[in-house]
Amino acid sequence: MSFRHDLVLFDLDGTLTDSAPGITGGLKEAFQKIGWPVPPRETLRKFIGPPVRNKLNETYSEMNEEAVSEFIRFYRDYYNSRGAYENSVYPGIMDLLAQLKAGGVLLAVATSKPATPAKRVLDHFGLAQPMDYISTEDDSESGRGKEHLILPVLEQSGVPASRAVMVGDTKYDAGGARRAGTDFVGVLYGFGSQEEMEREGAENFVGSVEELRDFLVDK
Repeated sequence: MSFRHDLVLFDLDGTLTDSAPGITGGLKEAFQKIGWPVPPRETLRKFIGPPVRNKLNETYSEMNEEAVSEFIRFYRDYYNSRGAYENSVYPGIMDLLAQLKAGGVLLAVATSKPATPAKRVLDHFGLAQPMDYISTEDDSESGRGKEHLILPVLEQSGVPASRAVMVGDTKYDAGGARRAGTDFVGVLYGFGSQEEMEREGAENFVGSVEELRDFLVDK
């Protein structure tokens, strides 16, 4: 079996793992502790993927820097002690990674999650071992755009952008892939929407891990 790309980069939350329980639990606790109303589930789910500080600034422009910093501290306390483990690898992902690896495909994680919690999740769930490259944001809870995580992997691997694909579930993944020049496939089992990804130029979508496997195979 051969594959369509030499390098496959995966987002983490909503692509490799269903991290909603731990992330939304941490967000709820942080909102409560700073005395803000807890937003509805649909709003909380939009925080899954982008850096927390960026999403707070985008969604709550009236929240001052002191409140943002307190929020992030409470969120981190929850996530580091509990939230990272309130998580699960999507069924079929480990088999897919093994199949890609056996076929000689290079594997990478490109996640906007900060380095410390990303490493905790990847190590705990056995996802670090098959990866050739791991690209994360620093621990500031800020981000510069997904392309800044994709481009270093392309440089380190020596794989041209035309032979690489970013797999993700949000508009941030789709936009980053477009700006980095790689292919993109959106997974609809995650936390973003097809419409948002299409607005960033996405054209390819799959509804399951099995469909993702079929997309990556060179027919």
